[in-house]
Amino acid sequence: MSGRFGRAVVVVGWMLAVAACNPLDRFRPTSVNVPPRPLADDDDQLTWAEQERWVVVVRKACRTLDVYNYGARVRSFPTVFGLNGSGSKLYEGDRRTPSGLYMIVDKRAHPRWRQFLLLDYPNAQDLHRYWLAMEGGGLPRRGDGYVGAGGAVGIHGTDKPGLNTRNVDWTWGCISLQNADVDDLTRLVPVGTLVLIEE
Repeated sequence: MSGRFGRAVVVVGWMLAVAACNPLDRFRPTSVNVPPRPLADDDDQLTWAEQERWVVVVRKACRTLDVYNYGARVRSFPTVFGLNGSGSKLYEGDRRTPSGLYMIVDKRAHPRWRQFLLLDYPNAQDLHRYWLAMEGGGLPRRGDGYVGAGGAVGIHGTDKPGLNTRNVDWTWGCISLQNADVDDLTRLVPVGTLVLIEE
């Protein structure tokens, strides 16, 4: 019995010594950066945007598009999104609205949707997700290849104002506002404005 007990003491002692002298401990972080809490719909002030003249925050869950000037909310508009509901856009034709950080890269009058503010979708993160889905076989095929990542996603007015009023998602991935609202937004924010789209 004392032989087994002696071996057990040696094993436990060895385990404690190894645990106390773990050579990987120096690679462990001493602190963890906790991401900021998700933005709530009632955030009248965004401290992270206080240095930006204009920032647009789209909150899909709240169905709002909020405009901030140096971090202070100055306008809020009701929105509708892509037909395919929640989740971020992955490929062309999936009828989802992307999530992430984008920029308005063009603004122009549009014959169908009053105004069109083009976003720089797909960004690097979108393309990364797209390539991972392609490698994993998660994209539909088109001819000899796969469907593309998509593009021409933006913020625009509507030719279906009744659907917008009833909060019915109808776009192929864009963000739609009432026409008077998209006119106001177009006047407020310049090309180069950051647009954060949250789930």
